[in-house]
Amino acid sequence: MDGEGMDLAGGAAETEGAVRVEYLAHHADVADELARWAWEEWRVFFDERGRRLEDARRSYRERAQLEALPLALVAFAGRTLVGTVSLTVHDLATRPDITPWLASLFVAPQWRRRGIASLLIARAVTEARRLKLPGLFLWTSSAEAEALYVKLGWRTVERSEYCGKRIVIMQLDTASR
Repeated sequence: MDGEGMDLAGGAAETEGAVRVEYLAHHADVADELARWAWEEWRVFFDERGRRLEDARRSYRERAQLEALPLALVAFAGRTLVGTVSLTVHDLATRPDITPWLASLFVAPQWRRRGIASLLIARAVTEARRLKLPGLFLWTSSAEAEALYVKLGWRTVERSEYCGKRIVIMQLDTASR
């Protein structure tokens, strides 16, 4: 989706050049597009857990909040939706004991390598602090993503396997940043 013609009502909360990061709650009309992105990017994980596209749609619609988890942020360049990140209570079925999570970080392929992922992560950490969350966890199966998280101050908690993929679980202390 190129995002042409989207109405961008709602104030920008953070800007990096021409990219703005805002609450999904102010742009709930893009929730289904976010679900489609997630479905296409992480289909193996949806399939392994018996989840459908409709489950992803429901999950993103639930993230249109401001004061509680789950909460999603969206990035726009002009009127074009270019990325998203979420804060969730749970994100990894094998580790229900750890919470909360930075989850579903995604930047549209044609917008990658422009600092948008770092901008989204920084804003998510700011939101975690605002919500008085002392720390965040995340998991990734991407070595490239892991390297970015390390650069941004995340530390490895454990390595394991999930849905047939090698993953790393990482943590960030938001209170000390």
